[in-house]
Amino acid sequence: MPQQSSSPRGTLAASAAAVGSALAAFSCCLPLGPFLLAAGSAGVAGVFLSLQPYLIAFSVLMLMVGFVQAFRARQCGRGRRALNVIVLLCSTGLVAAMLFGYVPASAPAGQPPVAALHLDSFLEAFNAAADRTRVVALFSPT
Repeated sequence: MPQQSSSPRGTLAASAAAVGSALAAFSCCLPLGPFLLAAGSAGVAGVFLSLQPYLIAFSVLMLMVGFVQAFRARQCGRGRRALNVIVLLCSTGLVAAMLFGYVPASAPAGQPPVAALHLDSFLEAFNAAADRTRVVALFSPT
């Protein structure tokens, strides 16, 4: 019987296929990808939250640069493309929505002011009403 020699390329391909099939089987039973992505995003969101005023100011500055370039294009003999103007206007709308959301909330006239939730006072009020039916509803914008 002739002896077959295995090439390093064939061995590497077989090893990669084995690792790939093991990962595919493992991902079917335990999908870690979304959880790891969510955990990483939550950590990065804390950093970006502290940078929010600077990022909004940078967005406004870049929009101003975009408008200057769009309106100076005509002076240089180039025409404005409709797609560029649409993207610029959509970006302006998104930044305006961010600015509107960044304004501190206030209650309408005739309603009590918006209050921060303090866990101690909430627990005290919740436990004080033990003889009545209590419902706690939490809503998240995400």
